[in-house]
Amino acid sequence: MKEIRLRWSKDIATDDEQLTVEGVPAHHGGGLWRPDTPENRQALEQAMKAGNETYGSGTHWIEEREG
Repeated sequence: MKEIRLRWSKDIATDDEQLTVEGVPAHHGGGLWRPDTPENRQALEQAMKAGNETYGSGTHWIEEREG
């Protein structure tokens, strides 16, 4: 099964409070890997959109891997 996580540029603030989005635990440069389910993808897409609106286009993206 494919897994996904939210990633962000290393230049983004590292304050957990600034990076935490509900349901997406923050770690420097990326969130935890989660199964690629419709619910998880929707949550990460919302977080990615909010991050790109706040910090600039292309600063946040969804990374995929085979789990």
